[in-house]
Amino acid sequence: MCRLFALRSDQPVTAQLWLLDAPYSLLQQSRFNADGTGIGWLDEHGDAQVAKRPVAAYDSERFGEVATSLRTPAMIAHLRLSSGTEHCMENTHPFLQDGIITAHNGVLEVTEPMRGRVRALGAAHHVAGSTDSEWMAALITGEVAAHGGDLRAGVIAALSWLIAEVPVYSVNLLAMRGEEMLAVRLPATNELWVLERTASETAPRAALDQSSASLRARSEDLAGVRSVVIASEPMDEDPHWRLMDSGELLHLRADGTLASEHPFGPLARPLALEDLGLSAAASQAHAAQDRALAERRRRLAERAA
Repeated sequence: MCRLFALRSDQPVTAQLWLLDAPYSLLQQSRFNADGTGIGWLDEHGDAQVAKRPVAAYDSERFGEVATSLRTPAMIAHLRLSSGTEHCMENTHPFLQDGIITAHNGVLEVTEPMRGRVRALGAAHHVAGSTDSEWMAALITGEVAAHGGDLRAGVIAALSWLIAEVPVYSVNLLAMRGEEMLAVRLPATNELWVLERTASETAPRAALDQSSASLRARSEDLAGVRSVVIASEPMDEDPHWRLMDSGELLHLRADGTLASEHPFGPLARPLALEDLGLSAAASQAHAAQDRALAERRRRLAERAA
């Protein structure tokens, strides 16, 4: 399945630790998710930027350059595993629409009523590719505009409409505008984890490999910085990783405060893995990756006990 990553900190930092150096960095995860790589961030002027290519992160020189040089207080990254649509720039996440950066992990059906809803919101012109994720991004963009630019209200409205009207397997979502960021795990089908780190934690926590570059990267760049990381799987052996609840929405406000809520009801038309086409089902199930993640969850539970 696709992989999501977000970093929000109280000052500009690099994400080299998480993108390149951590034991389960995005670079390592791209071995399983090789159909596209993208990063969205805020530049020094506070403007949203996206760099993406339909290639694997491990095979992209540009990914390494961005990971080591980019300094930003807010970032979203995505590794794509196609559910059957073309490998092209238009289908690669994240999507940037009217200053809103979004990335998605999961599968939903793009029905004619959904297309009609996006058109009614005046957001269909944002769709250039053929993915369900881009149609969902356009729905969010349209609802945010309809709600006076309120990102949280627009995301809740868009996802509430989806789960009531459209067959859904999974809608794990990252959405960002300015320094405001939202993460949604809906439903429990795919995992989404969060790691909060306070500015007082100046010493690095234990990592899987005590001699790995992740220790040096973490202590040099993230020491004394409050940060929140959201990812599809724990990226190191830190026992403070927390699995988000099914239906949970995390709201990282522009002032850095974090709130959690559960605004969504059950899916009206849930899809099971066997309901998906072969390509979509294959993109959501990878036995080797699932076994590795299960073992990591076991170790984290032991360390937290």
